[in-house]
Amino acid sequence: MSHRCRWPGCTAIVGNDLWGCKPHWRALPDSLRAWIGRSYRYGMDTDTHPTASYVRAHRAAIAFAREVERGRH
Repeated sequence: MSHRCRWPGCTAIVGNDLWGCKPHWRALPDSLRAWIGRSYRYGMDTDTHPTASYVRAHRAAIAFAREVERGRH
């Protein structure tokens, strides 16, 4: 299974176990990448039941990406 990169506006297709495409994943601060990685639970990409921590990390990453897109980072 696959999905679009989570970065707003990106149309790259990535595997379900990935947050986003390589360039956008690398654009996230190390702390956000680490948080997403720590919060990921094997299998949650297919059972659609993410951990609460992953949901918070994902939202923080999206907020960061939107700020970058607005030119604030």
